[in-house]
Amino acid sequence: MKTKKVLAALLSLALLLTSLFSLAACSEATESAEEGGVKADAESPEPGAAEEAGTEEDYDPYAYARQKLEEIPAASYDGASFGIASQAGTGNSEKEIWVEDLTGDVVNDAVFNRNLALAKRFDLEIFLQPGDVMNLVRQSVSAGDAAYKIAFPNMATATGMAQNGMLLDYMQLDNLNLTDVWWDQGTLAMDIMGKVYFMNGDINFLDNDVTYIQLFNKKLISDLGLDVPYDLVREGKWTIDAFREMCVNVTADLDGDGQYTDEDRYGYVTTGEGPCTFFYGSGLTLVTTDAEGIPALDIDVEKTVATLEKVVKIISEDNITRIPKDVAVGKNMFMTDRVLFYGEVLSYIVNVREMETAFGVLPIPKYDEMQEKHYTYCNAISSTACVPTTSFDIGMITSVLEGMAIQSFIDVTPAYYEIALTRKYARDSESSEMLDIALANRVYDIGRFYSVGVGDIFQQLAAKGSTDFASALAKNQKLAAKSLERIVKDFSKLD
Repeated sequence: MKTKKVLAALLSLALLLTSLFSLAACSEATESAEEGGVKADAESPEPGAAEEAGTEEDYDPYAYARQKLEEIPAASYDGASFGIASQAGTGNSEKEIWVEDLTGDVVNDAVFNRNLALAKRFDLEIFLQPGDVMNLVRQSVSAGDAAYKIAFPNMATATGMAQNGMLLDYMQLDNLNLTDVWWDQGTLAMDIMGKVYFMNGDINFLDNDVTYIQLFNKKLISDLGLDVPYDLVREGKWTIDAFREMCVNVTADLDGDGQYTDEDRYGYVTTGEGPCTFFYGSGLTLVTTDAEGIPALDIDVEKTVATLEKVVKIISEDNITRIPKDVAVGKNMFMTDRVLFYGEVLSYIVNVREMETAFGVLPIPKYDEMQEKHYTYCNAISSTACVPTTSFDIGMITSVLEGMAIQSFIDVTPAYYEIALTRKYARDSESSEMLDIALANRVYDIGRFYSVGVGDIFQQLAAKGSTDFASALAKNQKLAAKSLERIVKDFSKLD
């Protein structure tokens, strides 16, 4: 997981690199991608070398990463083909994996140099095949060939590929340091029956592009006499209730037509996923696993209902919220100073780069002040790293996977975060701090990524202004239980 501690370390590196690069626009996520559960308290363990290096203050994550990079067994594969399958045209799904040339763009060049270093070190011909990843891998597996050594489907697709026996279990692969900081502990903890079939980390950054945050308009904050919310975050007071209190008197019928439309001003504009961010931001999940890794519905109904009551007051009452049918409309509303808080994914920091008014970045609000941490989650459109079952040369695969992840930690992530986002496009120094907080505790929920039938209940009820979560859950509980039983049965068949 890209923790706050790691991102803070990246800042010092970024200061050395800032003058060198500029960033091309990232693509928008969710349904407009071409435009632009773990347990919620899971954290990344410290790398084992930290103790060897001395005190925690002496620990240098980059020195440790370079050491681990050098420890990858040396090998030459005599120019062998190393194919990578990637979902096509979904945000940065291709560019995070492969670029053709150096362009002077910071992220592009970091990806190019990472791949070049790996190709030279292992004497490989690395190439990318974008397309329908499930079909590409299915055809390869059916033919028994090894056309694609690794694959990067979106996470929703990866769950189906895993369930259908198309992927290798990471827990059976040697020579991967999966508990180190260049692998996301969120995806590692989303195991079923001790099996892990896809991983995120520094190896990919589309997962970061589609992680949910909030942007806010500083001009409206000033015009309306509101406090800049950074201090609320720092003081542990950035909660759902505090968020609503700031939103409640913002909405205005700007065109005077007596109706609230896309032409007016709102406290909060978001997408259809907006309500769900408050669910996960409250530390809630739908499915957890027991000691044997068996998944089951495990919903804190009382807290979920209490959270839903808060969110309904935001989404469905007092004209606080607008959810346009076209996500581009919401972006335009924010850029033209008609939105106080804009709930979207992280890539929108870049997508609103032409906005003249100063804006800031915030994490998703907490349930209440007693909650210690801010939580968020990423959209299932995120890419994730998988190994097809026909990837026969496991030594080659793990060497490239680990090398790609570590080299990305050293070079790509600093470029992506500290220069491309927080330095170039975010409008103040505090936004870097807020991004660290927002990304420190990312939630992956089996109940959502495996589509067990209950993932959309919360947001659907919030949109309708209903708080009857218990009844809605009861209607879907048997279907969810059967879906989970099927998942367990399918995974039990896999070696």
